[in-house]
Amino acid sequence: MDLRNKTIQAVKWNFLSTALGTVIGIVQLWALSRILPTHEYGVMGAAFIVIQFFNIFIDFGISSSIVRSKTVTELELSSLYAISVALGVVNFIIAFGLSPWIGEFFKSEEVVVQVRIMAFTFLLAAFGQQQRAILVREMRFNLISIVAVITLVVNFVSIIVLALIFRKAWVASVAALLGTAVSCGIFFVQGLRERKLSFTFDWPSARPHLRYAISLVGDSLINVVSVNTFPVLMARMVSMTAIGGYNIANGISINLIERLKPVLTQALFPAFAKIQDDGEKLARNFLLVTTFGSLVNFPLLVGTFITSSAILSCFFKPEWAFVADLVKVLCLAGMFRSLDPPVISLLLVKAKMYLNVRLGIPKLVLGIALATWLGTRFGIHGIVSSFLVVQAANTIVGYFVMVRSCLPGIGLAYLKSVLMPLAQTLPIAVVAGLLTVFPPTAYPVVNLGLAVAGGALGYVAGLWFSPFATVREFLQLGLRNVSPRLARMAEHHAGANSER
Repeated sequence: MDLRNKTIQAVKWNFLSTALGTVIGIVQLWALSRILPTHEYGVMGAAFIVIQFFNIFIDFGISSSIVRSKTVTELELSSLYAISVALGVVNFIIAFGLSPWIGEFFKSEEVVVQVRIMAFTFLLAAFGQQQRAILVREMRFNLISIVAVITLVVNFVSIIVLALIFRKAWVASVAALLGTAVSCGIFFVQGLRERKLSFTFDWPSARPHLRYAISLVGDSLINVVSVNTFPVLMARMVSMTAIGGYNIANGISINLIERLKPVLTQALFPAFAKIQDDGEKLARNFLLVTTFGSLVNFPLLVGTFITSSAILSCFFKPEWAFVADLVKVLCLAGMFRSLDPPVISLLLVKAKMYLNVRLGIPKLVLGIALATWLGTRFGIHGIVSSFLVVQAANTIVGYFVMVRSCLPGIGLAYLKSVLMPLAQTLPIAVVAGLLTVFPPTAYPVVNLGLAVAGGALGYVAGLWFSPFATVREFLQLGLRNVSPRLARMAEHHAGANSER
């Protein structure tokens, strides 16, 4: 199978598992927001912020280094495996030991229990992540996707059952621990079947990987801190309920594309790595996946922006009504963040992640200062608005700092690759917007369903009649994996348009 087909298959498998994960995640979000008290929901969000921070140091960028390397020896894998296990133990000790201080920082004793339970996931994660990295490197995403689905189901069932029984935030930590045990167990067994487990350590073999990984850790650290600065400030300046509201808004808006990010990044990184020395081919593929990614992400975010108030009123308790405005702001921020995966994959391949670190430091400082200033004046809405400003600035400046340094001279082409998908969302805005402003029935759920269906049909029609060849290629690619007959019809239609 050639690289193009491997990449397409990788994206398809990742998309299927991620789409299922997105649906389950939204259902879980809705269920927990109704089962758990608002305060408990906020506590759960605070604990997950802490865990995201520690997760950076579990992998330490080692998986990305394995994926990037053209050849990896057994001695290198053994040395890196020993480091991963050691990092898991160290992170467990630190997280468990600092849990009282973390609880004091968030002004909640319940956070302490959450962090201590989830600290055990660090011990388990270290035993499965290397085998997963090897599967990514070999672009064997079918097995990865199957494991992801199994983990999602285990996590979903356990968290809902426990929440119904105990109605406490710590059930999320227990569910996460169970899910991690299942996924890492499967990868660990798979690794034993394919290679001999060894903890042999050789510093010269590990050193090149660690040198590359350190820049990734710096970038991940800055990114996690900058993104989570906003909910942390909500906890300190507003309340735990504010974090709960932010998590709901994030879950039905920006988290849609955050879940889809790995679909592209995991597939693009190994694919880009194989053509990293061909600048022209790399630039062409970079622009193509930027357009394709935006054609998936932009319509989701535009549709959610328009229907946010209807979604909140139909599915969430009245206490969460204030979230609708937050969703709109986060959808706009999500459109900027959705452009990140191709850029990050490009930097990883070119070993220039230090550029993202350099940009991340002023972004972090700006985010903290702006969120504090606007938060004191406008509360939660000011904090979320500052997040939008930071994301917009990061994307614009990021082109000049990162993209142009890797692929010089693609400015107009890159702008077109972003504006083209944005123009394609116009039918969604018109159709869904009209059905939202002028509801056709007296039933809110029916009106929401009609707005979603109408927007989706409008978007597909826009793709079918699009004047852009790249958009028609995207449509044909999607139809080819759904219905070969429809794909042939789309190809015939595209050929007829080009003849005119």
